[in-house]
Amino acid sequence: MPCAGMYLIYSASRNIPEAARNPQLFSKAVLGSFLNSLPLSLNRSLKSRISIYVYRNCVRLFLILSRLTIGLKETEEKRFDVELEKYFDRVYQDYDKYFAIPVAIITLSVAVMAFSYVSNGEVMEKGLDFTGGTEVQFAINNSFETQEIANVFSNAGRSDVQAVKQTSGGETSLLVRIPPPQINESEAQNILEDAGYQVQVESLRSISSSVSDEFFLQAQLAFVMAFTIMSLVIFYAFKDLTPSLAVIFAAAGDIIFAMAGMVIFNIPLTLGSFAALLMLIGYSVDTDIVLSTRVLRQQRKSLQHRIWTAIKTGVTMSSGGIAGFALLYFVSQALVGPSELSNIASVMVLGLMADIPLTYFGNALVLKKYVEGDFASLGEWFRWK
Repeated sequence: MPCAGMYLIYSASRNIPEAARNPQLFSKAVLGSFLNSLPLSLNRSLKSRISIYVYRNCVRLFLILSRLTIGLKETEEKRFDVELEKYFDRVYQDYDKYFAIPVAIITLSVAVMAFSYVSNGEVMEKGLDFTGGTEVQFAINNSFETQEIANVFSNAGRSDVQAVKQTSGGETSLLVRIPPPQINESEAQNILEDAGYQVQVESLRSISSSVSDEFFLQAQLAFVMAFTIMSLVIFYAFKDLTPSLAVIFAAAGDIIFAMAGMVIFNIPLTLGSFAALLMLIGYSVDTDIVLSTRVLRQQRKSLQHRIWTAIKTGVTMSSGGIAGFALLYFVSQALVGPSELSNIASVMVLGLMADIPLTYFGNALVLKKYVEGDFASLGEWFRWK
């Protein structure tokens, strides 16, 4: 029996993680290995008693290992949480000065969009949905560079053409976006064939300038309505001007930063990227409501602790969103190249990245001042009974 005990200890020490993860299954494996090592001439009843002894003690030992492993993991997580909370304690002592971060983010974002407007006559580049024009997809047998394709159309009298290389299932295709006036299928194909490219039109989509202008007008109206309804719901939920304005400030900041990022990274304003901007309203308000609810309505613990728990929850939510949309961006780029999916994903990543500092250095600081009484007069100016 002592040799059996030594054997199971030796087996456990060789693979502690697996033993801790599944004690019963690993015990059976150890038992089988141990029985194979016994002499064939050994009495069957004695062999049976040894088997029961080894199995029971394996399970006991591995259950202990499992508890130790889980305990060590929980201890490491608690230690990490304690270190983060200590760091937040130091930040909280000078919390007021961090309000400069959201102010700087919004100021720089507005400056980027203002520079784009002065330089190009519009805040951001609009896609085919909002400018009109023709989008043609070609099957192409030649190797090509997108700039070469744009130059070919420019030499044919079609300036500001966008050419995009798309890959799907190992096959490469060419997507060309041509500004107004509209062009038909044969004209587009002849321009490339005259330049020596072997192409075949797979699809063609045209939008007139009047229709695209109507799309853009309706999109602006939808955005204003969505933001207005969101603001009214926030005012109704909190029935106080100060926390409501803090939520709206953070949501607006996310959208402004995302729009500035679209300018910097040349992401066009299409129906897809516009939908992403609308989605940002919901994502931003989500974290802001969690923060405001914890700070204003949970009075059992200190203000600092309430802010800290809201930060942990909100950053986890935003990080999950960033990871998911970043994965969507890389997968869509790898499979089809620049597309509506990659536009949506990139806009969402930009907005969610801005949401963290705007919420927890902007909204949180306003709520802190409000709870401490610094904004009491502002709260009394507009309060719903």
